[in-house]
Amino acid sequence: MPTFAHPLALWALLGIPVVLAIHFLQKRSRKVRVTTLFLLQQLQRESEKGNRIERLRLSVPLWLQLLMVLLFTWLLAGPLWLKNDAIHRVALVLDSSASMQAFRPAAEKAVRDSLSGILLPGARAELTLLGTDVNAANLYYGTSAADLVKSMSAWQPQLGTHDFTPALRSARSLVGPQGAVLLITDHPLPAPPAFDAKVLSVGQATSNVGWAGVSVEEKDGQKYWRALVRNYSATPQEREWRAEAAGKASAPSQLILAPNESRTLSGPFLETAEGEMLKLTLTPDALVLDDQLPIVQPQPKTLSLNVPAGKDASAQEIAELFSRFSDTTLEGLSAKADVRIITWPPSIALEANQHACIFASPSRADNAPPLTGRIVGEAHPLTEGLNWQSLLVREGMVMPQDKKDRVLLWQGERPLISLRQTPAGARQLFCHFDLATSNARKLPALAVLLHRFLEEIREGKIAPMSANYDVRQQLTVAHQRGEKASPLTLKTGEGKTETVPVHQAHLLRAPALPTFFEISQGDQTLLTAAAHFADTREADLTQAKPFDESADLDAQQIETLQETDANWRFWILFLLTALLGSWWWGRDKKAGGVNSANPHLTQA
Repeated sequence: MPTFAHPLALWALLGIPVVLAIHFLQKRSRKVRVTTLFLLQQLQRESEKGNRIERLRLSVPLWLQLLMVLLFTWLLAGPLWLKNDAIHRVALVLDSSASMQAFRPAAEKAVRDSLSGILLPGARAELTLLGTDVNAANLYYGTSAADLVKSMSAWQPQLGTHDFTPALRSARSLVGPQGAVLLITDHPLPAPPAFDAKVLSVGQATSNVGWAGVSVEEKDGQKYWRALVRNYSATPQEREWRAEAAGKASAPSQLILAPNESRTLSGPFLETAEGEMLKLTLTPDALVLDDQLPIVQPQPKTLSLNVPAGKDASAQEIAELFSRFSDTTLEGLSAKADVRIITWPPSIALEANQHACIFASPSRADNAPPLTGRIVGEAHPLTEGLNWQSLLVREGMVMPQDKKDRVLLWQGERPLISLRQTPAGARQLFCHFDLATSNARKLPALAVLLHRFLEEIREGKIAPMSANYDVRQQLTVAHQRGEKASPLTLKTGEGKTETVPVHQAHLLRAPALPTFFEISQGDQTLLTAAAHFADTREADLTQAKPFDESADLDAQQIETLQETDANWRFWILFLLTALLGSWWWGRDKKAGGVNSANPHLTQA
């Protein structure tokens, strides 16, 4: 069965009843003057005007005129026939942004409607359904539209703002240059998408209130949480919120937010082990991701430092400097310390597997001259953005160097700070100057450098810790390595467990939904944490708008998979022939003055 390029042209079939109505009408009788009165006796008396409607008389002109209406309608409608080798290749690309969760029912309906509009009856189909998350597998590839719709249950829109181009490139490669690619999202794009894809937006401007961030502070030995809640709409919104901890929930509190208002809520953690975890909830709305805010008390790893115990000025300066760093403890035994802080030469040999920060011993010469020369810092994460131009150090002991040491700071041709990475994996920071006789203690650059150095060591220490993360945030968890090391286990608050091989630990991410989670290796818990949603761009649904380019996609597929009637020239010729025939058969048959109404009467 053909389809039509211009279905509205079928209204031209109304010409059929028009033609029939014309043939129902009778011509009015004409007055004829005759020369002989006796002929009037032979005539029957008739109405002077005649009947306007009479019985339909079938005639050749009638049939030709009806045929002309049919042919004219056929040509105007533009019949299209499916090609013999036509294969529908359609790729539907679903926006995997988190905001699409608010419009999931509309997106599912759009998929069903799009397939029914694009697919031509009788054509073979190759259908693909995929999301814009390039790290996820395709949702469907096959020939059944019903199975494709069912596969949408596996679609999980949880990403932040991201680029659709990689997913559209993949879709275009699957359907080829003649296939159809339709991107289903919740907002019009600022520019046409790549790879000739069309856009169907199912979004509507929607009010949303949600948690937008959290921090934990300590005051007088008590830890307090501070959570930010935001109204993403131009109208006032009213919600209820409550806190849940240790299996108990507080009474709901009323919250009224002005248009686009952000408000900070705060409160203390319970002073119990169970009270280290807290969950804040809001009245559910269109976007449920930001209606829950799980929080844990952050507990970073503690570094143990072994500092010099001498009473000289240099040792006291070093001890006082490192005592100011947070989450550190002093360890008397150097072998048990995470980081050794020493002056060179050390009283106990520095092992290759020990992290250390080494300073030069004080110069024995009184009034040693200051070093001269331009101070230049190397590009390195430890020294990035630091200003050392006011550093003043004096001539003193030069510590032995290894040719593999990375110099971080120079003065002239002399190294001032260098970093050594031992074969055993230890990091050792060498400061080639005496802390007591220099002004380095007064420079912010030294404090920042040492803080960064300690944080790198803390990050690599295998020990339990607690922290709060955004959903899907990449995690760095120190763990045992090697062939005999146990795999990591990620367990969420809902009881779901995932095993991660050691060689894939760098791929670890926080859960995609707000929840508490835990990462362990063997019997040791490495991380206790909470994941929360705080993407304000995705939570703002006021920019969602409907937009539809699927009609353009339908037109493209008609041109690609169907061909026009090859006999259209013949139909035009036939139409002209019918027109001439109708004129020929419908003209008055007048011969020798004979009246067609009554052949016995002649005109005067």
